[in-house]
Amino acid sequence: MMGETNPADSQPGSIRGDLCVSIGRNIIHGSDTLVNAQREIALWFKAEEFVAYAPCAQAFLYE
Repeated sequence: MMGETNPADSQPGSIRGDLCVSIGRNIIHGSDTLVNAQREIALWFKAEEFVAYAPCAQAFLYE
């Protein structure tokens, strides 16, 4: 969905393939590990800002 880090290597239909033009100015970010994701999220959000969310259709989609 995101595409390769280098937009030139990304497939058409991916976010980076369709909307990005350079590596340094990516339109989307994805962390490479869970530990890095937790560290990066903590840079921008406080624990009390997170909420639990379940779509109303979840009961119909999952057992």
